[in-house]
Amino acid sequence: MNSPESKHFVLVHGAWHGAWCWEKVTPLLAGMGHEAHTLDLPGLGNDPAPISEITLDSYVNAVKDVIVSVNEPVVLVGHSMGGLVITQTAERVPDRVQALGYLAAFSPRDGESLFDYAMADTESHVTRFHEVNEEEGYFTVPEDRLPACFYGLCSEEDTRNAIARLRPQPLAPLVQPVSISEENYGQVRRCYIECTRDQALTWPMQKKMLHNARLDALLTLETDHSPFYSCPEDLVDCLVRL
Repeated sequence: MNSPESKHFVLVHGAWHGAWCWEKVTPLLAGMGHEAHTLDLPGLGNDPAPISEITLDSYVNAVKDVIVSVNEPVVLVGHSMGGLVITQTAERVPDRVQALGYLAAFSPRDGESLFDYAMADTESHVTRFHEVNEEEGYFTVPEDRLPACFYGLCSEEDTRNAIARLRPQPLAPLVQPVSISEENYGQVRRCYIECTRDQALTWPMQKKMLHNARLDALLTLETDHSPFYSCPEDLVDCLVRL
């Protein structure tokens, strides 16, 4: 039985990644008496959905299904692109979300898409080096750029294992604007964990996200874009403070 202080975390990964990226975080949360729920967004991780069928709504529906399966409000955490997903999800089920946690994540305002910000982040390694396959509707980052982009402070082993599991990122969810309101999304507690040495979503762009989210709390990690590998213990300390 969970203690009164225990929480349910729903952890939403970012672009190219899957539920596997939380593999060092979930046992740490469990060891503190919390429950962590993860999922593969459609078309990523081990999910077989074809790229042509994937939209932001399909991402949101997948996360909503996990939230609904939990019998109490959750702490909903989104990493990077996952911030887009948790923003729209909170609009749909605000009563089931105790708090939103943005981990070096996108936080668009109503009517804005992820690409509105990503393409303006001109120092980002993703923006500078990404490759688009317009015919098949996805984009990638060249493999030789991935370590510096995502895993700059991670071990070689973690970096190698992560890169082997990345999948092409569908474009459609990233260009679809969010639709959020003060009545729903606006009533949910919002916290941001900034990563100051991030080369994928740079710190200056993260500062714009802090303004967008109108935060209740801000926490800082002096690390790269992948704190779930570079400093999982410090990340968990931040998560439980949300």
